[in-house]
Amino acid sequence: MLRILLLLLLALGSSWALAGQACLVMSEEGSAFGEAAEALGTELRSAGHRLQTLPFPLRSDDGVTLNNCTLVVTLGARAAQSVTALAPRSLILHTLLPRSAYERLPLRTEDTRRVSAVFIDQPATRQIELLRIALPDWSRVALLVGRESLELGQRLQNAAREKRMRPALAQLSEESELYPTLQRALAEPGILLAVPDSTVYNSRTISNILLTAYHHRAPVVGFSPAYVKAGALLALYSTPTQVGQQAGEAARQALATGSLPPPAAPRHFRVSTNPYVARSLGIVLDEPGTLRERLERTEGNP
Repeated sequence: MLRILLLLLLALGSSWALAGQACLVMSEEGSAFGEAAEALGTELRSAGHRLQTLPFPLRSDDGVTLNNCTLVVTLGARAAQSVTALAPRSLILHTLLPRSAYERLPLRTEDTRRVSAVFIDQPATRQIELLRIALPDWSRVALLVGRESLELGQRLQNAAREKRMRPALAQLSEESELYPTLQRALAEPGILLAVPDSTVYNSRTISNILLTAYHHRAPVVGFSPAYVKAGALLALYSTPTQVGQQAGEAARQALATGSLPPPAAPRHFRVSTNPYVARSLGIVLDEPGTLRERLERTEGNP
């Protein structure tokens, strides 16, 4: 009997230890997740908060543990889905996931008051503004999207029209449609703006997409530095550290005030360029730092 009481006290003690603290659930322990977690933890520790990491995948009985956390922070779409399925009553901050993945979470109306996110993908207006700044002589933008990125494609299309550019949006139902659709999209000179959609852009397709675009003399703008290394002209992205720091700031606010800021795109970002591809295409590009500073000024950042 005494042993049972001791075990109960230990269990209650671990739950109480989580109260008033932030709990972290990561989809995996890769380098990107580790970088974001480190930035998040640094931000919270600077305000005197602890960050408790819970093992993934979560089990059904982890719902009790999550309920004893004042704030639950998830890194990655799988962690966000897992926490959402357990429906804890805590404040929840999802990060290191695309806006489209957040919008697919089965959130109830009352959840919107205590659930928020810091997305990893860039807002459509920022992406189109970069095209206008970096490639002012190009007005046509080709957009290839799948089912999961159709809404993003439509936002990019609208943002391009507002900047008096000519967007060409094409949706694919399956990967086999990619190359005929790509050929049609690049029949006229234009920029190919890549979007984060694994139906279209993945490890099987990216080399051929870049080669096809290069044969059409079409610059490709990607969403990660890996695209630039592979042959894209430039890319706009936020690092895991930048996203993790912003999530940490939102988490600090939540622990201090009991409320989260609204879902938001990353504030800070980077631009990478490929000067070899630029020379091959006869394009003159500013330095990455110059492009980033010009883009920041359009958003009113110093």
